[in-house]
Amino acid sequence: MSVTAAQISDSSVLKAIGDRRSIRYFDPDKKVEDWKVQAILQAGRLASCQGNINATEAIVVQKESCDLWDEIEECVSGFNVQIINQCSHLIFWLTNLNAWYGRANDGLSSLALVGALTKYHGWNYEFTMTQTMPRLMSFPTERTEILLRFESGQAVGNAVLAGTSLGLGNILLAFGRKPGGVEKAFGLAPNLKFTWAHAIGYPLEDPKAGGQRPRIKFEKLFHDGAYGMPLYPDPAVDDALREKGMLQEQAPLPGRMKELDDLAAKFSRDPGIVSWPAKEVERLIADEDWDFGPAIKARAKEVVAEGGLPDYPEEMRETFEKLMAEHGIDTAKYLS
Repeated sequence: MSVTAAQISDSSVLKAIGDRRSIRYFDPDKKVEDWKVQAILQAGRLASCQGNINATEAIVVQKESCDLWDEIEECVSGFNVQIINQCSHLIFWLTNLNAWYGRANDGLSSLALVGALTKYHGWNYEFTMTQTMPRLMSFPTERTEILLRFESGQAVGNAVLAGTSLGLGNILLAFGRKPGGVEKAFGLAPNLKFTWAHAIGYPLEDPKAGGQRPRIKFEKLFHDGAYGMPLYPDPAVDDALREKGMLQEQAPLPGRMKELDDLAAKFSRDPGIVSWPAKEVERLIADEDWDFGPAIKARAKEVVAEGGLPDYPEEMRETFEKLMAEHGIDTAKYLS
């Protein structure tokens, strides 16, 4: 089915950001329309990319028509198997490293033709061809991969927001159970690097997915002029963003745990939520770095009061200490 502009509802970017959730329960009987898949891919195609080299590509598959599905399923992390088998489409986002080396000249030329490369900023053809191009094309593959994967991330971010604005559920999935398995299944050349799998479909759970996820506090993430100098948010701006739907009620919303148990029963899966030890839950909720609202604090108290929580795996303490120490992290906060 095709679509007209009048049939596409308008949605602000801020609202789409606020509505975005990682949806983990899809309606297996509802297919995403082709035009919506196309819109998602167009959103990815239009993302910012260095030198206009367009290094992000994608393979779109559906379980019913994919001859490689068994191989794909063997690669996905175990806790994502149910998701890929219930979603409508899987988009395998790829980074083409050869775009950097083979398309840089044409990419810059295209930017010049549309007026993006000007003498105002110091561009000239001779310097570009004798200095800029040779330097870019001499980058080692490892450095190029880092740069281009960041650009693929921008494309995927665009695609997820487009899907959200079209009323779809989205989630990015790890395929770490079999490293290199996706590339092998699709027979990809070494220059094509699998980045993320993007599941899309119509949510079977409430699209709010229990509310907006908690995050680290604004001032703990953003710095004013120098690292370590907190940049504090303006409460009035946050109030305005709430009105626009970007900042929303924090999880868990009332009825969320029952909804999850009902979904488990519908598909004959185990009910219940995973929990950490009581001491770990209490430590986390007391952590001043996190922006925890009243709902999650109440839920934490409820979980601890219910009891039956696991014990901390003391045999892992030494492992955690070693791994954190390797990265210069003070373990006192996490392993007190």
